[in-house]
Amino acid sequence: MRPLFSELKEFLVSQASRFSPEVREAALESISPSGKFLRPALVFASAAAGNCDRKSLVRRAAVVELIHISTLIHDDVIDGASLRHGEPTPNSKYGARTAILLGDVIFSQTILLACEENSLELSRLTGECVRTICEGEVRQTLSKNTGLATRDDYYGIAFGKTGALFSLACVFGASAISSVSSPWAKAAEAAGRELGVAYQIYDDVCDCFMSEEVAGKTLGTDLEQGRRTFPVIVLSERISRRELKALNSLAGLERARAAAEAMGCLGVIDECRAEFERRISDAERLISPFQLESSSLADFCMAMRGLKFA
Repeated sequence: MRPLFSELKEFLVSQASRFSPEVREAALESISPSGKFLRPALVFASAAAGNCDRKSLVRRAAVVELIHISTLIHDDVIDGASLRHGEPTPNSKYGARTAILLGDVIFSQTILLACEENSLELSRLTGECVRTICEGEVRQTLSKNTGLATRDDYYGIAFGKTGALFSLACVFGASAISSVSSPWAKAAEAAGRELGVAYQIYDDVCDCFMSEEVAGKTLGTDLEQGRRTFPVIVLSERISRRELKALNSLAGLERARAAAEAMGCLGVIDECRAEFERRISDAERLISPFQLESSSLADFCMAMRGLKFA
């Protein structure tokens, strides 16, 4: 799979030339390869068992990675984050207005790339995924004002924030060796949804407990801003209403520190890990009937199990 990642990196860098000269430098800084490539890895893993057009497969991987990059640019504006992958964010470098527009421009390029696949179904799936991601962020923002804090609410938001793109990556890869409506593509799509929610839980825990030096990005924004992340929901299940009210009366960094301390005392991380593992197990169960097609995706599931929680 390593040659595919090399081709993907070259392809991503080449996309900068598709933008106007005034935008090109900022776009290149944003899309130059620097992340973990989890979503492209899902594309490649879901297609690993069959022969397919390598150029098409790399383009599909680029679509999901560029969607991801766009969402990160927007997220960093929302969070006021100044650091990502150890480097200044577009938000800190160019300001919120320019960063938002830059994210929009890159979003638009992903739609054009998806259209180059000459598949109405893949274009539709791409559009639906982008809409779902944006709706997920809106739902999370609104949940702060309505007080929603149930697990079901969270799962819906987590699908929008992360699961939808993991799911798209899997169906993009699986359909490269079959079709979008094939049993394997449907199974891979559903497995991607579970893996995405699992990864969002892991990311939520990292925001609470991992150091910025290790993460390479601004952390603690979820707790400071009162987002209903999975650790926060589990905590709310384990403390009294009086304690929860007292916690919510705090603001910013003070609330974040108090919540993190309470989570550490009440076994919140263990519960997060259990839900994370359950989601991965569900993904493995979904792909298990497809022994030939699922080998590389099963390896991805095992690699996720190795992620360290705090």
